[in-house]
Amino acid sequence: MADPRAFHGWYGEPAAWVAVQLPGGPASTLGVVLCTPLGQDGVVAYRGLRLLADELGRRGIATVRYDPPGRGDAAPSDDPDAVFEGARSAAAILREAGCSRIGFVGLSSAALIASVAAGQGDVVVLWSPPSSGRQWLRRARSLATIMLGPDRVDDGVESLIGLELTEPQAAALAGVSLVAPDGSPALVVSRPNEPVPAGFAGATTVEVDDVAPFLDVSSASSVLPVASIGLIADWLGAQAGDATTELRAPQLQAELELGPAVERIRWLGPDRLFAIETRPRPDRPDAPVLLLNSGAAEHRVGPGDFQVELARRLAADGVATVRLDRRGTGETGTVAPDAPDLIYAAEWIEDQENAIDALAVPADRLAVGGLCSGAWVAAQPASRSRRLYLAIHPARYDLAPMAPGAFVDEVAPTVVTGGFRLWLQNRYRRWAPTWVRRLRARRLGGTDASAFLRVVASHSGRAVLVFSEVDHEIFQRVGGEELIAGMPNVETVELPTIDHPLFARRTRQAMLAEVRGCVLETFTE
Repeated sequence: MADPRAFHGWYGEPAAWVAVQLPGGPASTLGVVLCTPLGQDGVVAYRGLRLLADELGRRGIATVRYDPPGRGDAAPSDDPDAVFEGARSAAAILREAGCSRIGFVGLSSAALIASVAAGQGDVVVLWSPPSSGRQWLRRARSLATIMLGPDRVDDGVESLIGLELTEPQAAALAGVSLVAPDGSPALVVSRPNEPVPAGFAGATTVEVDDVAPFLDVSSASSVLPVASIGLIADWLGAQAGDATTELRAPQLQAELELGPAVERIRWLGPDRLFAIETRPRPDRPDAPVLLLNSGAAEHRVGPGDFQVELARRLAADGVATVRLDRRGTGETGTVAPDAPDLIYAAEWIEDQENAIDALAVPADRLAVGGLCSGAWVAAQPASRSRRLYLAIHPARYDLAPMAPGAFVDEVAPTVVTGGFRLWLQNRYRRWAPTWVRRLRARRLGGTDASAFLRVVASHSGRAVLVFSEVDHEIFQRVGGEELIAGMPNVETVELPTIDHPLFARRTRQAMLAEVRGCVLETFTE
């Protein structure tokens, strides 16, 4: 079968961001909405859901993946029902394209969304679902309290892991009872010993053991759940049957207008790197441009949609931003189950070079930055200098690229992402002996930051490194503060937090203010 046709853009009002894949050959009358998990689960699961869409396309089934209003690349919204309306909008796209039957797949928290959005006769797949909205919210709050501390509410908004909820939004999710619609074929794919929601007691049930290494880890070490994806795709293929139809290309918005900002999709360089460009409105051809690299193996939105919020605020200040999916992340390239990760790899350096070439921004109007591994990529020598280098929570100062897959093999097993292990790591950060901390700093950051800082100083008009307490400690232990004493264009800022991944609202807001102020100060004539 030919490769599926892929379409990207915005749809509805307020607009959801959508990725539509139509089969390249005969198309089933069944189209499937792949509902987006909430918070960090949606970030980690991104490539896995892309692989599921590819597998369904090979079986002749059209799919839609999406960000609902108020999340990710979609238009802002505070509507408590926006997460459910996003799924319904995705289903409307499939119907307009020519699908007469709709299926919904909900992974983890997205099972709540799938069960609400599905109507009578729709096909439903719940993949590692909670037993109810209330149970999911209780578990998410417990994990967030362990990771972020008990004081998670800021100005009426509570922080979960990579997710902010207002009280009405939390209430809407807590009120969901998972019940299969009348006449709906249903499949529940659960972890070992994971209970099936009571409202799906009559569904086909299967246990799988590949969800934990897929979802319960960071994006850096997530393993694609090939067995579960094949099982779900085969079951949906059986539900589709033999009926076929002609599908039409969806009518999507090419741009998203957001008051003082406008967003559009860019494909950059020979590897067609997917990016979202946010520009001031009305546009300024000479606007400064910030190229942002995400951390870990994450796509262009950043933790808690940090990069989206930053880009839209900067547009109101007259600054354009390009949020990039490097190879192996987000929408860039194909998804291969056996592909090695490219964290700290030469391929990501090449991606940044190609993106800068494609943007063709004069050096005095260019800023390059990123979070953690994105800061490492941004620091690499460029074909052109930049006015500003911006590092957010940098943690590695060895400029030498790692071989593809080496980060997961050598470092990622020591990276803690949640639950009791993160609580234990936070205790380590405060109380571990000095010699233990030095060994870990050398492993993560390298033993010497001099080459790194020389490159940053020589290629940047100004370099700003913004640290959490822990990241600053690593920088100090590799000699960073002593070195920058002789580099007048390099400066550091420490924020009072140990929240390296920016999961907490307070941390993100403080970082947004710091970064925004730095960009404006640099480019104010």
